[in-house]
This record gives sequence, C-alpha cells and structure tokens, in this order.
Amino acid sequence: MTPDDLKKIANKIAKCLALASSDNPAEAEAAKRQADALMQKYNLTSGDVAAANVHDETVDTGAAFKLPPYLGDLSVIIAKAFGCGVVCELGFINIHTQVRFFGLGIKPELAAYTYDVLRRHVQRDRAAFNAGQSSRLKRPTKIRRADLFCQAWVNRIAKQVNEFAGNEAERQAIAAFKQQKYGDMLSDDTRPGASTKHGNDWQASAAGYQAAADVSLHKPVQARRGALLGVSP
Repeated sequence: MTPDDLKKIANKIAKCLALASSDNPAEAEAAKRQADALMQKYNLTSGDVAAANVHDETVDTGAAFKLPPYLGDLSVIIAKAFGCGVVCELGFINIHTQVRFFGLGIKPELAAYTYDVLRRHVQRDRAAFNAGQSSRLKRPTKIRRADLFCQAWVNRIAKQVNEFAGNEAERQAIAAFKQQKYGDMLSDDTRPGASTKHGNDWQASAAGYQAAADVSLHKPVQARRGALLGVSP
C-alpha cells in the first residue's frame, strides 16, 4: 500500500469515526461498524489512522555531524510551540545535520520556517558577539562564552515563540506518527546539561539575552502563514 493509498483509507476511516459520535444511534452504529471493518480489512489501528494525516518538513542546518546544543534547544522550543514533533538527523561526510518537524496542516512548514529564520539570526548574532571578544582570550573560553551567549538568546526567544500552541489531538497524532516512523531510535530531547560558568561568563549570557530582545517573529510568521493558506498580506 502506498502512502497516498494509506492516507485515503485513513481519511475515510476518520470520517466514519467522526460519524460514530452522531446523536443518531443507528447512524453512529453503522459508521462504527464501517470503520471497524475498514481497519480490519487493511490491518490498521486507530494510531495508524491518526498518523496518516501527519507530514514533515526538513531544515538543513548547515552543521556538520552534530547540531550545536543551542540549536537543538531551539528546535524543541519551536516544535512544542507549533504543536509539532521534531527529530534531529545527524550529518555524515558531505551531508549536513537536518532538523525534521512533523505535524498536521501547515504547522510543520511554519515550524521549519520559524526555525530557519531564528537559526540564521542567532548565528549572525553569534558572529557579531565573537567579533567583539578580546583577542587575549583563549579559544576554549571564546567558544564557551559564545555558546552561553547563544543559549541565553534562545532562552529569551522562547517566550515569544510560545505564543503559538498546538492541541492534544494533534499531539496524539504526532506521537503515533513518530512511533510508527522512528520507533525508539530517536528522542526529541536535545537539551544539554547545565553549563559550568567561569569568571565573567555571566556577561556573555547577559549579552545573548539582550541581543534577542529586538527579534520580532509576528510579521514574518504571519506572512508565511498567509502564503501557505493562499491569503494575501
């Protein structure tokens, strides 16, 4: 059975299940019997039906082999805010690490778009922060402080991203899709352990938190939403 065939059958079963909650007992019973018959015929479960309506959207992060922890955090924040699931697929040789968002409707596309916009933004701010670090600092110190800058940046942007939310039915469908496609191989928990700070490292965190203050997502995300829905801004 092709994915398109599965989706058509799953949609038909979903409609039957919706009718099964009808106030008309005869109609509800007939719809329930038809849904059960279709699931038995095609060896499908209610989880398969829910998962069939989930699709995914992928972002190429440009990172080789492994995603930086702050970008992993960003992916989880955005996925939860948009009611999506997320997995990180590690890069290999000439293949970059990818972040894959999956969900219902236009939400995966919105999540991927938002992630890509913010990923580019935080990396530009990181480059600017690095340019301002003292040349007398050792390389490990520079990297640690740049990471702290980015982590604080992501922590602040989370408050804005969380304006968008999914619902419980979507979360259940996404969980079914993830289990069906990935099983227990991947986890969406990409959050790093607590960082150990030294000396003036707090200044890097403060700078990252401040740098994210002027980032605005409302207009670009709403414009993208309108484009996906075919609505002019």
